[in-house]
Amino acid sequence: MKRMVQLIFVILISISLIACSTKNGEEAKESDNNVVNEENNDGKDNEDADSKDNDGDSGKSSSEITTEDQLDLKLGDTGKFDTTLGTYEMTVESAELLEELDGKEAQFDYLILIDLKLKNTSDHDLDVDDIMTSLEVTDNLEGSVFFDASPSFDSVEVLTGTIQPGEEISGQFITEAYEADEYYFREDPGNVAAGGSNQVIWTIPADEAK
Repeated sequence: MKRMVQLIFVILISISLIACSTKNGEEAKESDNNVVNEENNDGKDNEDADSKDNDGDSGKSSSEITTEDQLDLKLGDTGKFDTTLGTYEMTVESAELLEELDGKEAQFDYLILIDLKLKNTSDHDLDVDDIMTSLEVTDNLEGSVFFDASPSFDSVEVLTGTIQPGEEISGQFITEAYEADEYYFREDPGNVAAGGSNQVIWTIPADEAK
């Protein structure tokens, strides 16, 4: 009888030790999970902070472009651009169709030379080269287009460099052109479709560019 009591006592102690070991193991696992979760949260918080910082450096987003399209401008009119680069105004003062310039003949029918005035209406500097590379001429809104080639001509006043807030500069745009009744000077539709700018289009009748 005494041996049986001792056996039962040993069994109870063993069960108690196993229970304590299991409980301690679960507590340790839960503690590890808490540490991992805290580290993950810290990482996520840091990523969110970095994302906010990057957003602040990226300038305007496409959702902030609110200026309406201007699709029927004429020579002498000023168009207002609202882009991810910033805002600016451009005036197409005059246009001229040429068969050659600086000893270079038109590869197609004409060269079209456009006199421009550009004003920075943003609160920060703008890169004029980025502005000029987004402009194009076409005689068919659904057809082929031509981009600025002003750096290739010595006598053309190239629009380049940086323009400060409120500053206004003048220069020229020149490119190839086919013979047509009218021409369109506009923002690249691809840039517009991507949300980079509103659309601005000038219609230039051929008889006003001679």
